[in-house]
Amino acid sequence: MIRLNRLYSQGHQILSLFCNFQVQKSVGRELRVGQRGLATEVNASLPGSTLRPLAISPIPSTLQAWLKDFHTNEPLDIIELDRKIFGIPLRRDLIHRVIVWQRNKSRQGTHSTKGRSEVSGTTRKAFMQKGRGKARVGSLRAPQFRKGGIAHGPKPRSHATLLPRQVQLLGLRTALSTKYAQDDLIVVNSINLPSPKTQKLLSLFSHHSWDPLADDKILGNSLLFLSEVNDRNLTLAMRNLKRVHGLTVQEVFDEADVYNIIGHEKVVIDLGAVRRLEELLREPSVLPRDLNISLVDKRAEEM
Repeated sequence: MIRLNRLYSQGHQILSLFCNFQVQKSVGRELRVGQRGLATEVNASLPGSTLRPLAISPIPSTLQAWLKDFHTNEPLDIIELDRKIFGIPLRRDLIHRVIVWQRNKSRQGTHSTKGRSEVSGTTRKAFMQKGRGKARVGSLRAPQFRKGGIAHGPKPRSHATLLPRQVQLLGLRTALSTKYAQDDLIVVNSINLPSPKTQKLLSLFSHHSWDPLADDKILGNSLLFLSEVNDRNLTLAMRNLKRVHGLTVQEVFDEADVYNIIGHEKVVIDLGAVRRLEELLREPSVLPRDLNISLVDKRAEEM
């Protein structure tokens, strides 16, 4: 019993010594931290106090582009373009979605085949029902017979698919930004021709770096004229040129025409069309009334 009490008293002394040591150690650490100060604090007497925080300049909201003369190709001025329309990140997946939607919408869907009830032929029973030891035959116009109907053949239908309007407009902004990033967007003061002659348009090409007639498939640059108002002389002059086309801003906006913008090497756009595009694409827009028809209503009308 005496031995147990002695061991208990010795253990109590060792525990108290250990606790005092830990307390002294923590107090010393606090004193050292107080003397040293925090690592984030800057002493005014040190030379490092003259350092200033880095000034981060905001990203400009506009881009710059040359404004050229349509007839002489001479630079006239430097204009500002909206970065949210001509400078957004390039997304190939979004352009692919819009082009697939646009191509599906333009498909005719008039393919049609005749079924067994539509092909011409006799309606008599070909063979007797029993006694031949073969499978029964009800009609010679069945798909398994020669000159029979087509089983599960295509019928006239709409191939159009649904795509949110905001996705369409985002794809249009991405297409314009792609042309600007590739230096294939040419801004001119106005798009007009004095006469509806193709030769006049070809002589204008000689003053520019555009050559749509070099080769029909390999070398020539296909051109897309994008104007605010349709010019009749230009429309008549480029009818004989396979690689030259023209559209108005309203047509491109209504149809979200990404296919034609991406499908041409060069896009020539006048200043009025640029400002009109910035007005249309800057604000939230909805489908025009003649295009705001759901596919369900179309299918209901067809039925």
